[in-house]
Amino acid sequence: MDPISSATTGVVSSKTTPAAPDTAAPAIALADGRAKASVSSGPFAAAPAAASAADIPEPPAGPPDPGLGQDLLDRSFAQLDKLEKELKTVDPTTPEGAKRMAEITRQLNRVDEMIRMVNEMRRSRHEANMAVIDNIA
Repeated sequence: MDPISSATTGVVSSKTTPAAPDTAAPAIALADGRAKASVSSGPFAAAPAAASAADIPEPPAGPPDPGLGQDLLDRSFAQLDKLEKELKTVDPTTPEGAKRMAEITRQLNRVDEMIRMVNEMRRSRHEANMAVIDNIA
């Protein structure tokens, strides 16, 4: 191979082989003039276009629960009140009354656990929201 000098600039040495002809299919041009291959492939692929209104999905039907379980809490407190009123009318001295009293107590415990669970979910959601706010700030 010849040494590179100003006299040999642009000259191809006889020892090199000519480049193979480009046999690839011509690139398909898009409406904006870019080649289709450059849009969809390679590490430097073109940035995606901004989403149009048709690309944005619809939110689920119905409004979100702003109180996170408020409807459930309302029903739980209504059930709790009903069970407490029934518990006051039960005579624990009879076998049937003692049995019903145990059943009401069990139901009261389940409703109370449901209320605690919803409150814990609310607390966790609040802590997650505060963590996001702290990360943003």
